Amino acid sequence: MQPKVMDRLPILSFHTVLYCRKWTECVAFYRDILGFPVVFENELFVELETAQGARIGLLDAARSTRRGEGPAGFLLSFRVEDIQRTHEILSARLPDVPGPARHPWGALLFEFQDPDGRRLEFWSPAE
Repeated sequence: MQPKVMDRLPILSFHTVLYCRKWTECVAFYRDILGFPVVFENELFVELETAQGARIGLLDAARSTRRGEGPAGFLLSFRVEDIQRTHEILSARLPDVPGPARHPWGALLFEFQDPDGRRLEFWSPAE
């Protein structure tokens, strides 16, 4: 039996965010040893492109407001073309999904958890 056809989410790229206890060393490793180019950086977060449409974010765990252990220490991050449309699609499927909010690093995003407690965020650059 075929699954029900649903609106496809307008995902542009996929990001994995790592909470780093040795943040400076991790940034140097991914940037200098593995050679991934930096596509965004600020005082607590560096994002590197591993391949077209795939990125690794390195977050300084010591300066994060969230704990970086267990399911809370893992974040699936999806950049989307249209944050409002994505929210509309997902809120029809998951009524408790919070609305998009402005994030300190210049994005509009919303997040929620999977059944195991892992965080998923959907975001697009703020205008």
